Amino acid sequence: MKILKYRKGKGNEYKIITDKDEYKLYDDIIIKYELLLKKDIDDKDFTKILEENKLFSAYYDALKLINTKLRTEKEIKVLLKKKEYNYKEIDYAIKKLDKEGYLNHKVYIEAFIHDMLNLYLIGEDKILKDLVNLGFEEKEIRLYLDKIDKDIYKDKIDKYINKKLKANKKSEIEFKRKVLGELINKGFSKNDIMIFLENTNVVEDEEVTRRLIIKLYNKYIKKYDYNTVKLKIRNYLYQKGYKDIDIDKYIK
Repeated sequence: MKILKYRKGKGNEYKIITDKDEYKLYDDIIIKYELLLKKDIDDKDFTKILEENKLFSAYYDALKLINTKLRTEKEIKVLLKKKEYNYKEIDYAIKKLDKEGYLNHKVYIEAFIHDMLNLYLIGEDKILKDLVNLGFEEKEIRLYLDKIDKDIYKDKIDKYINKKLKANKKSEIEFKRKVLGELINKGFSKNDIMIFLENTNVVEDEEVTRRLIIKLYNKYIKKYDYNTVKLKIRNYLYQKGYKDIDIDKYIK
């Protein structure tokens, strides 16, 4: 196969034009095999060169992914696989990135924790779970999570409860049950949440209660007698966490 000429491409890529076809090669490959000094090259040798060039292609694509944002090894593997690189090419890229210090677990974990605590309402358990899903070991994550002041999480819980309290239209029990579930899903400690909820005074909105009772009354009175309607309303309110309520007062 005859090499006719080279043409500079993007970044460190070159287009090599032969008597058979055109190919994109990285300068690493061109320099390694001294291709600029050659006019002819054996087809078999060139096939091997193309295979090695694909390794570099996977590596440089991985670098682009890292330049966009911090990535874990697991993320990079998934994204390279989507670009249809094979196992050998992905493995080469990962090992080269690791050797050159691009896959620094300490930097990634600390940056991830910092962002989660400063940008989102999220607790320790959720941070831990997310990092495990990204491919890190729980043991190494704990090394950094254990350095965080636990009062940060408590402060977030307190602010969340007070924010929800201002817009609350539920009964005390229903409010606390709902907030507890929401905060647990966000990764906060159940014990910490309960401490705050136990000291939270929920004032039930009488107007909201009145509207609810009238709505239930109008729904049930079409099918049941008055006493049955009251019983059904009372059961519904009990399930929703309302305490003893004078139903007659609202229905009059």
